[in-house]
Amino acid sequence: MTAPTNVSATLLLLLGLAVSSSPAAGQLAVRGPAASILFSGATPSPLDIDALLQPGDSIERDIRPTHWKEGALVGGLVGAVGGILLGRFVCGLDESNRSCTGYTVGGAVGGAALLAITGALIGGQFPKGDAGNTPPPE
Repeated sequence: MTAPTNVSATLLLLLGLAVSSSPAAGQLAVRGPAASILFSGATPSPLDIDALLQPGDSIERDIRPTHWKEGALVGGLVGAVGGILLGRFVCGLDESNRSCTGYTVGGAVGGAALLAITGALIGGQFPKGDAGNTPPPE
């Protein structure tokens, strides 16, 4: 007799979900940003040719090259070697006679990824070229 009780409880639950299906607060539509009164007339029309010919930014971008690629390469190599050593150590702690390939490859990939990102972030802090002989900006 437990089967009819479970079926009736399930039907009651489904009926309750069907009747009370209203969207939660997180599922309501989000309104987009409204235009400000101050800037409503300042937006150029797409047909305004003069506005399209003006540059989008008045300041010229000055992005200088850094050593992020070298940092990622060095960090990845060091991380791979360290991961291999760590994987072999962890495999040595396992008392079963399984192959150590999974531990070794996982450690190498994980270590390389972790330290490559760190090396790229560190290498990106050092600009390339002669820092002492660059002319002052105008």
